[in-house]
Amino acid sequence: MLLRFRPKLILLLLLGYLLVSPSLLLAKQTLVQDQIFKVFEEYKSAIVRVKAAYKKEAEEGKPSQINLRVGTGFFVSLEGHVLVNASRAIGADHVQVEYQGISYPAESLGHDPITNVSLLRLLKLPESFEVIRFDLAMEEPAIGTLVVSIAAPLDLAPSPSFGMIGGFDKKLGDKIFPTAYLRTTIPIGAGQGGCPILDLNGRLIGMSVASIPDMNGSYCLPVSALASVKDDLLYSGKPDRGWIGLEVKENISEQNEHNVYISKIIASSPAKEAGLKEGDLIISLSDIPVKRIIDLPSAIFKTRIDRYAPIKVIRGDKTLSFSIKAVERPQAEAP
Repeated sequence: MLLRFRPKLILLLLLGYLLVSPSLLLAKQTLVQDQIFKVFEEYKSAIVRVKAAYKKEAEEGKPSQINLRVGTGFFVSLEGHVLVNASRAIGADHVQVEYQGISYPAESLGHDPITNVSLLRLLKLPESFEVIRFDLAMEEPAIGTLVVSIAAPLDLAPSPSFGMIGGFDKKLGDKIFPTAYLRTTIPIGAGQGGCPILDLNGRLIGMSVASIPDMNGSYCLPVSALASVKDDLLYSGKPDRGWIGLEVKENISEQNEHNVYISKIIASSPAKEAGLKEGDLIISLSDIPVKRIIDLPSAIFKTRIDRYAPIKVIRGDKTLSFSIKAVERPQAEAP
């Protein structure tokens, strides 16, 4: 009897699922839409449009020209500090921040062209505006996390875009990033670069720093790295990442847990003074595991000038620990 009625039971369950699942899907869709709406309503008044003017020297018989670069920025303090892409602010002759249709003069406090981040400060503040704050205690978002960006495209009002975290990348092709970037499925069009990326709880995930046209997406500098760059620019006007004075290679013939070794140590460098030697196999730097050569930039990103960074290496059959006091990169070594 049980075997005879089992197909009918399965059919009834299937019909019930087909009847119920559309309503469940609709409820979930409505929930996501509500969260996007809440995030947008809360933070749309933190978004600004940055206009940077670049004066082009006049040629003989021709008038001088002004080139204008436009991007999105967002308030990060009640004192009027704004983050924007460095590609939209560095070297500008004049910078203005447009907020709710009104232009405010601004000054540049510092630029980091490596991460494509600049910090501005408004010289006159709007009567009211929202601030996007940094939650450094939040966990790293997982791949598949739903996110929303708020940007000021072209000459339009702030607008939301919806997507998800598609990856956590340290390189793209032959280009190695200065630290790991979050890859999103949100495309970045004209005027949208520099926009904040938030999760559906309204927490800042990071800031868009590069478009990926071939993948219809963008790269986002994670909030922890963004906070570090922001603080550097606020206090010194330039990045405070250190230089330790070593070169590395990767053992491609062997695939052990750690494959990066020191191939050269610069004379009188922090690495030399710390006691490191050529041939040392790097286990970690700044408490970041170094397994492949693409892991090293993220580790160096955490070093600070005139501060000690821990490094662990394998030398022979011993595991050794050292402290390297990072210094400012010598001028001759600048990229």
